[in-house]
Amino acid sequence: MGDDRELLALIERGEFRAALTALMTQHGVAVYRFCRQMVRDEALADDVHQQVFVQAFRDLPRFERRSALRTWLFGIARHRCLDAVKIEGRRGRRFPLDDEAGADDSAPGPSVIDRMASAQLADALEHCLDELAPGTKSAVLLRYREGLGFDEMSAMQDEKAGTLQARVARALPVLRRCLERRLKGEEAA
Repeated sequence: MGDDRELLALIERGEFRAALTALMTQHGVAVYRFCRQMVRDEALADDVHQQVFVQAFRDLPRFERRSALRTWLFGIARHRCLDAVKIEGRRGRRFPLDDEAGADDSAPGPSVIDRMASAQLADALEHCLDELAPGTKSAVLLRYREGLGFDEMSAMQDEKAGTLQARVARALPVLRRCLERRLKGEEAA
């Protein structure tokens, strides 16, 4: 990736602040989106997101190039999110994800009914993802939300690509059944 070459050159020259700034610019939004999806709380996602980049800055001098920078960064994000989920689980806290603020209802686009159906599906999917084990949830999100390949995911975790592929494959029918149950339940209501 061309951008990785520039980032790697910054790291080689010891320009770690500039490399961090470039990493945040290039991957910050996607990392935040992943963190928010995993922890399901905006404030906690902000904290985890910050931890990810603090750790990345600390570890940049030791980056060994065994994976792409993006893969390495998402590996850090995954571990920090799993830590946060464990801590919040011990506290017995679960947070619903608020609707996105600032949506302009007057903008042209899908009809109100289409938006309601889409929001209903998104809400059902969020609920169903929350029912998955944290490791499975992160694998599904990294694969389908962030578009990482199983080899990339394997590089950031201590698991084989085939294991991750099987985990995601087993999760899809579970998600499908959960979505069907939730959507049928909402139609009946």
